Amino acid sequence: MKNKAWTRREFLGKTTAGLAAARVVAHKVTAASGSLAGSSAPAVSGNPNALALKGGTAVRTTPFPTWPQSFEIDEEYVLKAVRNHHWCSYDGEFGPKFEKAFAQYMGSSGAVMTTGGTHTLNMSLELLGIGPGDEVLLSPMTAVATACAVLMTYALPVFVDTELETAYMDPTDIEHRINENTRAIIPVHIFGGVSHMDKILAIGRKHNIPVIEDACQAHGAEWKGKKAGSMGIVGCFSFNQSKLMPGGEGGCMISDRQDLIDKAYMYRNFGMDPKDHRPNSSAIRATKYRISDLVPALLLAQLTRLDANIMTREKNALYLNEQLAKNVPGILPQGRYPEVTRQNYWWYGFRYDPQHFHGATREQFAHALRAEGVHVSNYSVAINREPYLEANFNSRGFQRIYSKERLDKYRAQNHCPHNDEFCDTNLGFNHQVLSGPRKDMDDIVEAMAKVQKYSEDLVS
Repeated sequence: MKNKAWTRREFLGKTTAGLAAARVVAHKVTAASGSLAGSSAPAVSGNPNALALKGGTAVRTTPFPTWPQSFEIDEEYVLKAVRNHHWCSYDGEFGPKFEKAFAQYMGSSGAVMTTGGTHTLNMSLELLGIGPGDEVLLSPMTAVATACAVLMTYALPVFVDTELETAYMDPTDIEHRINENTRAIIPVHIFGGVSHMDKILAIGRKHNIPVIEDACQAHGAEWKGKKAGSMGIVGCFSFNQSKLMPGGEGGCMISDRQDLIDKAYMYRNFGMDPKDHRPNSSAIRATKYRISDLVPALLLAQLTRLDANIMTREKNALYLNEQLAKNVPGILPQGRYPEVTRQNYWWYGFRYDPQHFHGATREQFAHALRAEGVHVSNYSVAINREPYLEANFNSRGFQRIYSKERLDKYRAQNHCPHNDEFCDTNLGFNHQVLSGPRKDMDDIVEAMAKVQKYSEDLVS
């Protein structure tokens, strides 16, 4: 029997029920786990002059916008990709289209898609020849994926301390960590802003060390008008569902170095040289990081509204910064360099000072704020202190490469006190909270001011 070719309307009709059920399940899961998306509103009582935790009326009972969001263009592109029956990266329609469009958007010569941001970082390190015995400088204020990409090459991730005000790699803490084994610097554009690229690039040039930009959270952010990810030797991006360009999963490397772009196409496809037409002939040691063509179909649609999404978030974030400074002392939003001409605010982060809240702990403040309908959490993880490092160092492979003396020296130097302080004081929320109207920002300020006003009740 011949398969029926559905119309677009029929396709959407068949899938709507399943998607609706999936959203219900996802809502229950995220609410149970404390995730921002779909968090349930608090119960309402009748006293507006008391904290919701103490039986008062919550400031906000309406959930904030959820993420990701989809529109007709997303459905159109994905359905077209499904129907053309070329779903792999080597014969798909949308992969090459997205790579070209993304490179143009970034102001870069080329772009190569992969299966994820972690794989993009790992591929970049491999293409630069980084391997056993080498060291790579990176920030401890990032997802563990950045360090894992280094460890996958059997190099050592050396952590540079964090600027307390900005959460970025501190340029003044870089040079004393450079030695004869240092082969790369990875500034992480955490929370959708941009690290101090002028200073970091200058250090890289001085010591002839390439700079790899981890821009996995920074789609569309800019430093002096240049896109984050376009200033180093390569830039690495993630298209995880949480990002401002969500594809479910996926990654991309950009570069102005054509030799690296050519090698990247080979690396993601078992090392096969596209100019060598012999079957199964590999030119370099590599792996498979090819991605389904359905993902770039979705991303090509997402790219059409990225700038508008960033504009809304940035406008709301700057307004929120202004209102918090006026009305809620003790809440210190993430700092931003004046050279940053655009920030996407993938995460709206701030530091909490308990002295302005009658000594209430950060956890007490966050618990009270959630009850008022504003869900905040602590994103920060000091990845230089996580157990995965010792698990790697105690593995047979690392034991064969590194002497006990070198690993002991590494451990003795692996301290980032400013990052520790940042982790102990940081709170925030995801970018979708900034995607609504200004009234949502006023609710956040009102909720924080209310918790501050009655904060003595949290410690009594």
